[in-house]
Amino acid sequence: MDAAPLITTPGHAGDASRATRSIAVWVVLGSGLLAVFFGSDAIGLVQNQLHIRCGMGQPGSEGADTWTCSDGIGYLGVAVVLGSMWFLAIMLGSLVAALVHHDRAARSILVLVAGASTLSVLGWAFYGASELVDDQHAPMMGTEYWALAVGPAAIASVLGVGAGLVSLVLSGRLSQFLCVGAALGLAIATVLQPGLSINTIPAVGLLAAAAVRTSVERRGTRAQGPLG
Repeated sequence: MDAAPLITTPGHAGDASRATRSIAVWVVLGSGLLAVFFGSDAIGLVQNQLHIRCGMGQPGSEGADTWTCSDGIGYLGVAVVLGSMWFLAIMLGSLVAALVHHDRAARSILVLVAGASTLSVLGWAFYGASELVDDQHAPMMGTEYWALAVGPAAIASVLGVGAGLVSLVLSGRLSQFLCVGAALGLAIATVLQPGLSINTIPAVGLLAAAAVRTSVERRGTRAQGPLG
């Protein structure tokens, strides 16, 4: 006996699958465009809150109690790093949403890419705060600035990524619920720290696309029935 198709709606199985993949692709691409719109918030985070590539003069000097930062060229590397993370997340996410036909596989990859993108930007921000801040004469260490500026968003992000990962071992409605919850967690993280939006908004889109593909998987499983 031939294996039953994932979605068995007569005459519309292929069309439904293509339509769903298209929705997932547009969700990913839309999140990428939205992230670009808010991308300038990253400058405020990097320079004014984390003080990356900034330093403070010693007490009694002209630059005491004042942050002096690198010029625009000094932040070119920062732009390249954040831009590369954005590009990889959107490119991989849109390709997976469009080309991976098996919904469970697509969902798994989308969640993993979202998690990797989120943890990468959090890790890079921590690295920048700990290694690229001249905090010798500052009132706090660079990592303390990270905790204040990024800490709450990092907690929300980790919880969201964790929910997404748990969804991978589940199926059906509960898995879809966790994907939606994971996307909401990343959305909350974006609100808490808009400077991360260039990378967290695409992660929201990836998790939302995973929820779309989970919906199809759930409908397809129900359509097969107990006899497969």
